[in-house]
Amino acid sequence: MSAVRDIYGRLCLIQFEDFGNHNAFKFLKKYRNKYCMFNDDIQGTAACAVSGLIAAEKITKQSTSEQKFLFLGAGEAGMGIAGLLQQLLRDEGVPASQIDQRINFFDADGLICQERLETGELGPDHVKFAHDMPHTKDFAEAVRIVKPSAIIGVAGAGPLFTQEVLEEMAALNERPIVFALSNPTSKAECTAEQAYKYTNG
Repeated sequence: MSAVRDIYGRLCLIQFEDFGNHNAFKFLKKYRNKYCMFNDDIQGTAACAVSGLIAAEKITKQSTSEQKFLFLGAGEAGMGIAGLLQQLLRDEGVPASQIDQRINFFDADGLICQERLETGELGPDHVKFAHDMPHTKDFAEAVRIVKPSAIIGVAGAGPLFTQEVLEEMAALNERPIVFALSNPTSKAECTAEQAYKYTNG
């Protein structure tokens, strides 16, 4: 980091990604106030996703502060989006006590909830999203439990926004927000065509 700054100057933007969840957050915290830098997985994905949520307000006729979110994936991208989303909700006047309650996560072990706190498997960044709700390892069931207005896929685990999930989102919301953000396309949660088809447009 210091070598790049010494050679190219303090305004040289250093962008990094694919460092793994633990290292990426550690390096971001360590260097963010010393260097002109950003982590694409955490901050770049967050900027794009939150911009999309703000843009969706024109379609849903609801502000982002009124939405409830369920993330499929709780790694760098999901936690990065959630962090920026928390900041946006604070700026929009949502009481601090309500912000974390609107954000939910589903990872490889299922819905992040209080029941999983007892196992000690959750990292410190996930604990505040462990809400009092039943645990499930079925994403469609998680949608029924959480009742989100927006689902955000960042797990890279393939087509988990199934017909059942999309139909459930359409039953819960007049205009559901469906962000299938994983890449490459083979790892996306669903296609745009599927999202339109199974939510009746």
